Amino acid sequence: MQMRRRSFMEAALAAGSLALPGLARAGQVAAAAVAPDSIEPLIDYLVRTRFQDLPAPALAMTRAQLLDTMGIALAGRGEAGVRELRELARELGGKGESVVWGSPLRVPAHDAARINAVMVHALEFDDTFGRGYLHPAAITYPAALAVADLVGGVDGRELLTAVTLATDIACRIAISSQPGVDGFATGWHNTTLIGYLAAAMLAGRLMKLPPARIVDAVGIAYHQAAGNAQSHIDSALTKRLGPGMACAAGVFAARLAMRGVTGPRGVLDGKKGWYAQYHRGLASHELLLGDLGERFPAEELSFKPWPSCRGSHTSADAALQIVAEHRVRPDQIERVVIRNGPAEWPFLSNPIERKRRPATVVEAQFSIPWVVAAALVDGKVRIAQFTQDALQRADILAMTARTSAVQDDRLANPRGGPGQAVVEVATRDGRVLTKHVVAAKGDPQAPMSPAEIEAKFADCMDYAGLPNAQATALRQLIAGIDRVTDVRSLSAAMAMSA
Repeated sequence: MQMRRRSFMEAALAAGSLALPGLARAGQVAAAAVAPDSIEPLIDYLVRTRFQDLPAPALAMTRAQLLDTMGIALAGRGEAGVRELRELARELGGKGESVVWGSPLRVPAHDAARINAVMVHALEFDDTFGRGYLHPAAITYPAALAVADLVGGVDGRELLTAVTLATDIACRIAISSQPGVDGFATGWHNTTLIGYLAAAMLAGRLMKLPPARIVDAVGIAYHQAAGNAQSHIDSALTKRLGPGMACAAGVFAARLAMRGVTGPRGVLDGKKGWYAQYHRGLASHELLLGDLGERFPAEELSFKPWPSCRGSHTSADAALQIVAEHRVRPDQIERVVIRNGPAEWPFLSNPIERKRRPATVVEAQFSIPWVVAAALVDGKVRIAQFTQDALQRADILAMTARTSAVQDDRLANPRGGPGQAVVEVATRDGRVLTKHVVAAKGDPQAPMSPAEIEAKFADCMDYAGLPNAQATALRQLIAGIDRVTDVRSLSAAMAMSA
């Protein structure tokens, strides 16, 4: 691995990227990249790395992602946005190349990638790379399995390798873009924006394109790349559709590149490349390329125990701990005060009247007062609390009416990503019950155990209505993914008759 690392570093240095200071400003990125763009050492790394080159912790994370992602995808198969896309794909028709999970439908590969990605993202239950405000698995597995269905012969180890590498590169792009600037403040939906590039890379590797053609594919995808946070603010369904748009475009871009269509080469460092055009020219090439193949930022991934925005989870954990430790009942609670950091409060707790009475499921997923109230009322946070019917529950609404939220800058996460939270519950008998949570359940500092991830998968299977025998067979197939000779069998296991 040491020799491989040297080759990646030499390629990066040839690109002029590691010669930059840790942070480059507008104009410096393009000027410093005097030879190949920084995309080239990344693609070299993507193409040349083999399963046996990857460290065990990175592969273990990718295996856990697979179980988690397949579970939440099937649980999300009936959600708004997914239904409409599936119906439209059925109406439009096309070559049946790839499986639409949770259905008997087969559609063109890019359409399957689109629908399946939205399925993964719909419940706000997908994995998170906190420092980069990124949900990698909403992109990686939908794109990879759609392409694997298309080309055939992709074994389990190649699937794990491709997903591990694409996740690593996506995380590196995320943290190297405007480093030190809060992810919410950039205005981008990173999962969607970066997803265009990551999906094209994945598709290119699994289609066995040569490096130059993969650069073309990424360039074609970059030409389409978008994804802003206004849908978060407006609680629009496009929030969950974004990763699907990225996946479809990335897969389609690879197919165009395979046929000789060219894309821009200066994808990252060009005068109008990624950093200059989308990130004010602010970039850290050390974060992008440093220790490539040796250090895996994706090992910091968090798995979600609760189906809501990751920024709400420290608050949810605090509320759940108060209930568990003090056995407080909803009728005993007089008022609730939630303290959030500067990343969460403006986005997830304000304006308070809107957050107390979410009008849509997306709005509830992005409301800390709703999540905390649900936790205090039910003693748990589950998918069933985030349905249109649940939004009318009088008991949860009565609790949100007694809930307020304030910003506390001391609760910011110095490393970036979701911050800390303090929840104060004042009871009718005069007690004030307080809990301060630094790291949410599922974070690297407080990881979910393998048993907890398995339990989450089982809950998702129940919610999806998957027969026990099929759920067991799917779990066993995922557990033995290293031995699978063609992962089309996994796609087949993800299909459902209705």
